[in-house]
Formats: sequence, structure tokens, C-alpha cells
Amino acid sequence: MPECSNCTVHTGFMSSWRNTRCIILPHIEKALALYPDYQVTLVGHSLGGAVAALASLEFKARGWEPQVTTFGEPRVGNQALVSFIDAQFNLTDQESPSDTYRRVTHVNDPVPLLPLEEWGYRMHAGEIFISKSRLPPSRADLQHCTGNRDSKCIAGGTSSDAQKVGNATRQRAQDWQLQEHGMWWVPPRYRLWQLFFAHRDYFWRLGLCVPGGDPSDWWREKYPHGDVPDEL
Repeated sequence: MPECSNCTVHTGFMSSWRNTRCIILPHIEKALALYPDYQVTLVGHSLGGAVAALASLEFKARGWEPQVTTFGEPRVGNQALVSFIDAQFNLTDQESPSDTYRRVTHVNDPVPLLPLEEWGYRMHAGEIFISKSRLPPSRADLQHCTGNRDSKCIAGGTSSDAQKVGNATRQRAQDWQLQEHGMWWVPPRYRLWQLFFAHRDYFWRLGLCVPGGDPSDWWREKYPHGDVPDEL
């Protein structure tokens, strides 16, 4: 594996991987010795996505050829590191793109856009963009993105101008309903919980970690007629 020349990485992300590697590497080596034909798979969300990105490079250097999927992965390092990841996983070859690294993002999730470009951080290729706010998505809501910064994906916010108009119209209708019923109204730019949901929802509403989907819907299934006990 070639050297990553002039590469820089976020100190916190690198520290997290260094604190983790000494624990997990012996277990992986033992498992591969017992099951040499098994595929090594890396999955990470948020900080875990950044750690998975760094782990994937070491796994490649060890000849383990990992299959990597991250959700809401932040920008890990500079352009040199991004180019190195793209090259190692063949992420920018449009004629024969690789599926060994899938970086899943979700509309309105701010984490893949952090740390800031102004600080020298960049995102790598392999992005699969979920353009639908409310999950789960359909196949039509998944955009296979081109290169490191596809304007139709997380770098551009939404998948199309028509969708931007539709989202804005729905938001205005929701705002009007809140004001009409005298409920607490907050300008959209301050609705930080919506950004939190966009970052959380890869798993929360997709049901990958919580069987049954969104827990907020469970009481509706148990009490379909609205006869919810007072203690709830």
C-alpha cells in the first residue's frame, strides 16, 4: 500500500481510532485465522463513521480488503487524505465504480459538512444520498453521487430545485398551522432538533438498530383508538 503523502487528519478522529485499534485488531486477526474466507465489514455512524474511515485504510494496508459503510460520516481530513481514500477504494472511476466504500448521507444532516471546508477539510467520494426527510426511503429517494462534491447530494442540500420548492411549501404550511393554533413557533434556522433528527434518523426510523421503527409510533400501534393510559 502506498504512503499517504501530505495527508492530515482531525486529531480527535485519529485519537479515537488509536484508542480503539489496540483493542479490536487482535480479535479481528484471531477471527480471520479461524475464518479466512469471511468478508471483513466496517460500519460506523457519525464519529464511528470517521473512525471506520481511518480503520479502513489500516485494514487495506494489512490486506484485509474491508467492505465499508458509514452513515453521517464527517469530513475526516484534508484533500490529500480524501484523494488517498478515493484511490484506495477506487471511488472516482465512473466506468467501473467500486461499491467497497459507501458513505450514506441524509438531507439536512449537518454532520457530513463538518468540520468546515474553510479549515481545510474535505469529503471523499462513494456517497449515497437519501433525499427524503421522513424515513424510511424508497429506491427513488436514493441518489448515487458522483465524485467528492456532487451538487445533487449533501453538498447541495437537496436533490432538485423542484424538491426545494416542495420542501419550502410544506414548511410554510407547518409554520402557518403552528401560528394558527397559538403554538410555540421557532424560525426554521433555529430548529436544531430537525438537524438532530436528520443525523439520528439513519437508524432511528430506518429500524436498523431499533426493531419496529420509530418508538414514538409504538403507542399508536398498541392503542389504535387513542385510549392511552394516564401513566403514558
